[in-house]
Amino acid sequence: MSIRLEIEGKFDGKAFKRPLFYSFEGGLRFELAEGGTHLNQFLTAHRKAMEVCGHIFGDCEDITVCVKVYGEKSLVSSVSVLRSLREVGLFPKSNKEHWSEFDDEWVDDEDFANSRWHYIAFEVPLECLVNALWCALATDLGGIEPSPSANIYLFNLEKSVMIFPYDDRGMDVVGKNKLLLQGLYNQFGNYLLDYDREAMDAVFKKLP
Repeated sequence: MSIRLEIEGKFDGKAFKRPLFYSFEGGLRFELAEGGTHLNQFLTAHRKAMEVCGHIFGDCEDITVCVKVYGEKSLVSSVSVLRSLREVGLFPKSNKEHWSEFDDEWVDDEDFANSRWHYIAFEVPLECLVNALWCALATDLGGIEPSPSANIYLFNLEKSVMIFPYDDRGMDVVGKNKLLLQGLYNQFGNYLLDYDREAMDAVFKKLP
């Protein structure tokens, strides 16, 4: 089975909807960055994300990554972003899947007539998790490099859980593996975003 089909099947076709936490019921939303300089915020966010993801991937040898890149109909239009991803090990030369989609929000907007979201999915060694989280969390923090202009999604397909670190402020974790999510809720409760804590408590406080 292709990576794309496995993602669509295990996450009910909602894996790339935004915001992910509100699109896929029963997930977790973590608050990452805290106070201080941009550098301090980034390093804190990266440390927290590594802790949570370390629990999700455990002793996995590989992780599944999907990068979402904005461009025109041809992937060539995003070559500068792809080059940046390749430099940090997030765009392998082979064994990757590519597909593109037209966003419903662009319908009847002539400025976006030729626009597409490009998705590139592949597997990388677990050691690349550090790089993937770095690039994802540096997106909106000026001065932190490398910072490719791409959304980065991480998957443990065997455990049916996905992670979307949307910027330095937060990270959504969703999936059908309620036992694993319960463990994250219990272990990293102090990292959960207070704004959505009531919704998470309603799901996970009821579980044994």
